[in-house]
Amino acid sequence: MGHLLCLLGHVSKKELHKNKTESQKLGKGSFAYAWVLDETGEERERGVTIDVAQTKFQTPKKTVNLLDAPGHKDFVPNMISGASQADFAILVVDSTPGGFEAGFEQGGQTREHVVLVRALGVQTLIVAINKMENVGWGKERYDHISKELSVFLKSVGFKSSEVIFVPVSGLEGENLLEKFINPSLNEWYSGGSLVDVMDGLEPPSVAMIVLSDLSLLTFSNTLKWDSV
Repeated sequence: MGHLLCLLGHVSKKELHKNKTESQKLGKGSFAYAWVLDETGEERERGVTIDVAQTKFQTPKKTVNLLDAPGHKDFVPNMISGASQADFAILVVDSTPGGFEAGFEQGGQTREHVVLVRALGVQTLIVAINKMENVGWGKERYDHISKELSVFLKSVGFKSSEVIFVPVSGLEGENLLEKFINPSLNEWYSGGSLVDVMDGLEPPSVAMIVLSDLSLLTFSNTLKWDSV
């Protein structure tokens, strides 16, 4: 979500440059955007989110209150404290070969996160299939992950109509704010960007929050709900 905040203008060029410089010094250049929300020394040193970070941003139709929750197994209680506030969730999964499998099948936290957020009342889930640039924005990998997750999500109580899959690149910032124009993607994907999907969500029966790997978000519409 850090790169999205940068694209939305919530992070100054000076701050982003500082993050890039310092992350490169630690040999973690790809973490520059993650550091937008992971601000403590321990989080940056370990390369994992520990506490629930909160921020707010504006989309064309909504004000989004973001709760960036820990994904690492050592900090599940912190994740629960954030998820308990959420009405919507964004689950970020790694599309790289072996990356998805490590989180979903080989002792990773993906399954546990999904079960917990559903038990805490989250009914709508956006699945951001990340790092698609590493698989050439290929349909085969996207379909494989979508199919594997769909079966599991249904088994824990998510309706297929309440689960939305979006291919993205968090590092390159593609398909986050605006729809990515790329022949490899556009020949098979007709949906919108991550922000487009957020703006298209219907309101729940209670005040909204949304969740990722795990980010949590709360939505407040800037328009009347019936105008969305």
